[in-house]
Amino acid sequence: LLCRVEDVGGRFALTFDDGPSLNTTPRLLDVLAHHGARATFFLLGPNVRRAPELVRRVAAEGHELALHGNLHWPLALSPPWMIRSEIQKCARAVHDVTGVQARFFRPPFGFMMPGQSAFVRHLGYESVLGDIYPEDPRRPGTTRIVSRVMQRLRAGSILILHDGSPTGERDRSQTVDALDVILQKASHQGLAAVTVAHLLDAAPAP
Repeated sequence: LLCRVEDVGGRFALTFDDGPSLNTTPRLLDVLAHHGARATFFLLGPNVRRAPELVRRVAAEGHELALHGNLHWPLALSPPWMIRSEIQKCARAVHDVTGVQARFFRPPFGFMMPGQSAFVRHLGYESVLGDIYPEDPRRPGTTRIVSRVMQRLRAGSILILHDGSPTGERDRSQTVDALDVILQKASHQGLAAVTVAHLLDAAPAP
């Protein structure tokens, strides 16, 4: 499981889960563009089908498309055939809309067994978690989200935020506001937000 990347300087991976959201994702894209930042979006299949033009915009603006499954069902409760179906349905939705073959998968609820990770790798995808999760869907307040992130953010981190939801549109305004502050503070610390792929590419060869 990929949680962070060691020995990379001046960058961290910025990721978003459960999108895209017709309300939130365009606002996040505007913030990212303002700061010249890049991110990886772990998408849900039904939300991709609901907003194909938005998914194409995410890709066109230089961000990475990744998979978060189809029904947001916990992997711990899923047999192999269901895991395969969840990933393939999401991958097909992304490919049908953009032509992109996704590389990364993030398990719903951020948990999977070692054997499930190996199974996902056998299917051709790398499983990604993260090392910073400020619990932004709980809406603890913009200031608290920023504080939780900046206390732990360092080179090689993988930050988990949320732009969408598996149960319809949700208020993610605190995440949008926090992102603007996080990117400002990270820049002052010499850290740039990049995609997961770019973070891995920056790592020294094993």
